[in-house]
Amino acid sequence: MKTRSNERLCAQAQKGDENARSLLLEKNYGFIRQTAAELYQSMNLGESDLGIEMDDLTQEGCIGLLDAISRFDSSKGIKFLTYAAPSIKNTMTDLVRSAFAQYEQRMTDKKNGPGLQKVLLDEILPDDERMLRIEAIANPTAKSPEQIYLDWETMRELYEGLEKLSEREQTYLLYRYGFTDDTEHTLIGTAIHFSLRESRAKKLEEEAMDNLWLELPWWF
Repeated sequence: MKTRSNERLCAQAQKGDENARSLLLEKNYGFIRQTAAELYQSMNLGESDLGIEMDDLTQEGCIGLLDAISRFDSSKGIKFLTYAAPSIKNTMTDLVRSAFAQYEQRMTDKKNGPGLQKVLLDEILPDDERMLRIEAIANPTAKSPEQIYLDWETMRELYEGLEKLSEREQTYLLYRYGFTDDTEHTLIGTAIHFSLRESRAKKLEEEAMDNLWLELPWWF
């Protein structure tokens, strides 16, 4: 029996053929599973606390493929799987995004603090006495008063450098490196938080760091 193409199965499914719909899903299940595995590994979900298994991603991918059936237009000259692939991946990343948002909410609730939000630089810049006291308590014998002062000056210059960045770059770096909640976030976690693709978040971070270095007097 001749195997029906994805495009033919999709056309039949669009006419209400449930068998064609099932066959289309079965025919492309391997691709969905592979996409789930790649996403699971690239996001390091096995080591996260999000509670997402690869089977969860696979299930969402199946939903994404089925959603693409009604929107596919064979007259555009594009292959069905090429058209459906973004829908498959997007449903998976939507699941991760939702799980990450729930995780961050749980962490916020656990701390009994306000939700994550932009914090003004002058609200997190410690005063002279507090900075010196923290440094001294942390290691009272390892550093001289002169070294403690130099460290404090470095921190002040860092904050001043951050203040010269764009609001977008400030907000990104403050969240990414835990200035707002004392938790350093992963690149993918930061991307999800700001609704960015991982590649776009990486580029934004590189640009922000480059601009920050240019504002630091000891960089030259």
